[in-house]
Amino acid sequence: MKRSMNVKANQEGFTLIELVVVIVILGILAVTAAPKFIDLTSDAKGAVVEAVEGSLKSASDMAHAKALVAGVTNTALSIAGENIQFANSYPDNESIGLLLDIDTTVSTGDFVLVSAAGGTTIAHAKAVTQANCQAQYDEPENAGDTPTIGSDITDC
Repeated sequence: MKRSMNVKANQEGFTLIELVVVIVILGILAVTAAPKFIDLTSDAKGAVVEAVEGSLKSASDMAHAKALVAGVTNTALSIAGENIQFANSYPDNESIGLLLDIDTTVSTGDFVLVSAAGGTTIAHAKAVTQANCQAQYDEPENAGDTPTIGSDITDC
């Protein structure tokens, strides 16, 4: 009987408590180290820019519907307290930004809005490269056309 007890006493290995402690320590290290290796902020910024693209589409479609009902093609129409100028029954490049509820103030906003005759761009202010992290809107050039709306999220 004493002989079998000595065999068990000579066996080597880890106890269950030691294994649990090692697993807990590895879990804590994984939780603290993983965010440093996995940076999801650029994906989040890209998703926000794509959401702005969807907002541009919705805003232009709703304004277009209101313009059709009012019989407006190339004049102004009051929508939500804003004077929206239309080009071929869609909001023009300078007016589309008035229909969006986004913060473009320099100090606190997440977006930079640039409206020009060649189109409107809404860039993410905190992107790596704003020119490659933006939504674009370009009014239709001819009657019956729709605005060109897209986004670029290659460098958010």
